[in-house]
Amino acid sequence: MGGHYTPEMKFTGNYVMQYLSFALLLGAVVFYVGWSIAYGDWNDIGLYSLSIILILFGIMGIVLSHFRIKQEEAQARQL
Repeated sequence: MGGHYTPEMKFTGNYVMQYLSFALLLGAVVFYVGWSIAYGDWNDIGLYSLSIILILFGIMGIVLSHFRIKQEEAQARQL
């Protein structure tokens, strides 16, 4: 984090979005591995399609929230 990080910042929208995006990413991986172990099928196209969408949304959310956090920190430094 930046030098201007305060404990209250972890409850702002961008940090919440980052945590939820990470949970989405982790949930997608757990879903894929769990389903594949439970049903013994690692090559299911439906499983791939759902998992990839969830993983991509998780990655995009993490990246976008990271950029927004950095932008907020830069704006706070200018004040």
